[in-house]
Amino acid sequence: MKSLLRKTDPLTSLVLTIPVYLVYHLGILGIDTRNGVDLVSSLTFRLLDASVLGYVGVTVGLALALFAAGWSLRGAQKVHPSALVPVLFESTLLALLMAFSVGWATHALGHVLSLGAGFGPLERIVLSAGAGFHEELVFRVGLVSGGAWLLQRASSLGRRGALGWALLGSALLFSAVHHLGPLGDALSAPVFLFRTLAGLYLSAVYLLRGFAVAVYTHALYDLFVWFV
Repeated sequence: MKSLLRKTDPLTSLVLTIPVYLVYHLGILGIDTRNGVDLVSSLTFRLLDASVLGYVGVTVGLALALFAAGWSLRGAQKVHPSALVPVLFESTLLALLMAFSVGWATHALGHVLSLGAGFGPLERIVLSAGAGFHEELVFRVGLVSGGAWLLQRASSLGRRGALGWALLGSALLFSAVHHLGPLGDALSAPVFLFRTLAGLYLSAVYLLRGFAVAVYTHALYDLFVWFV
């Protein structure tokens, strides 16, 4: 119980989320769709167009580099790969809680559920992994943590004020991005509110439980919505 309640440290989170990264970046070889918030992979996708073998090599190489970086930068910290099992267990519970609380609105808004209707099982698994990894990286690590850090230094806001504005801004942008592009949701107040609440929920998971739990909670929630 003690290990389950311990917040996952950043370096362990880095190592534990490598499988999600690989599921998405290797899984896209078998589908034609990309995650809309994958803002960090344009160069590797260009390589995919030129050479599948080269793309696989770079993808696996980056995963190994992430693992090596987490291991070498740990210093006095310990990286705990064995934490994957309790992280998966906790993330499953949090994803179910999200489905029965924030996600309750999804059943009331059938339009949200219809977005995945044209996707096959492989596409749903791969895109869930992509959403879990890249959206948590951009919106929670980048905009919540990074945004709060910048606001605190660029304004007179204190730590709590900066974090509050970063949380709100991240949640609003998280919702807005789901209305962009050919697969984006039709803009409506109820759907936008639902996505904003989902963004706040995942931000709370990230701040209280760490990046790895947020990634797996997000990915598992998407799988629940599409398969259950």
